[in-house]
Amino acid sequence: MLKHIQVDGIIDDFSRVQSSRKKSILNISDVPLKNSIILSVSAGSPLEVQNTLNNLGYTNLNYLSLYRYCDISIKAPAFIDDFKEDYLSNKHKYLEIFNMLNDEISKKIFTKIINFKISFDLSFMNGFTNNHEEQYFDKDILPKFDQITFVDGGGYVGDTLPSIIKNYPNYKKIYLIEPNTLHLNIAKKKFANTRDIEFINYGLGKEKIISNKTQNLNNNCEHDFVASNINTIDNLVDNNIDFIKLDIEGAEQDAIMGAKKTIKNNHPVLAICIYHKAEDWYKVPALVFSIRKDYKIYLRHYMEGIYETVMYFIPIKSNVI
Repeated sequence: MLKHIQVDGIIDDFSRVQSSRKKSILNISDVPLKNSIILSVSAGSPLEVQNTLNNLGYTNLNYLSLYRYCDISIKAPAFIDDFKEDYLSNKHKYLEIFNMLNDEISKKIFTKIINFKISFDLSFMNGFTNNHEEQYFDKDILPKFDQITFVDGGGYVGDTLPSIIKNYPNYKKIYLIEPNTLHLNIAKKKFANTRDIEFINYGLGKEKIISNKTQNLNNNCEHDFVASNINTIDNLVDNNIDFIKLDIEGAEQDAIMGAKKTIKNNHPVLAICIYHKAEDWYKVPALVFSIRKDYKIYLRHYMEGIYETVMYFIPIKSNVI
């Protein structure tokens, strides 16, 4: 923004940094109401920030609105800029998936998010909250498990592990798969005394690739995420799998292709993030159904903003209790 408009300060109530690019880091309480215009760049909690600024009386606008309606060349928001063109070009494919959704909640969420991603209008996100506790573990959707073997694809620093353990205290085994060695080591340290967790240092893909050079798993991804060693779920996990969760920065399609044997033989629950790329909305279910057709599809969204849209595939005929 500094390239295009005069910015007097940057607001971050949670930072200990005093300045950035020679601009002061301010607390919201330091900003005068009179003659102040605040640009909100929050992607995860845009409604919360907007409501707080409105209640405090600040004139404010969201970055999405600025990007859409301003004629200056500014950086595209993550995971949304490709959506309108893809939807208009493949509307029949989106409609096909819409008609396959198994409940009215899924269809309502589908409609709201598509309208938001096409229009950039935050009013379509009203009703959503940052609900990380239920993400991947929606009790209204999931079958009950007595014991479970769980694949945590994109395990990061182990942030999903507490929810797995809480929801499935009698779990058999958890495979945490994470390509970033630093993140994996943090998870190992945090859960060093927790039973039956295997930490696997790979990125997930459709085939095994060992390289001396790091590579982006997804060129469209806004995260600074690279991996040098790629492998498949079929290669890495030889036990019967009950549940696969995938949040791997746009490489979900490749990971599904690399889990064909596991999906075909084990018929696991799948909870797959589809917010990284527009085409994931129809290509992810197409890939799953090319392996097995006996799944019900549900859609849930766990954040106010762009991130955390999860498509669930629930086995129609399941051996779980």
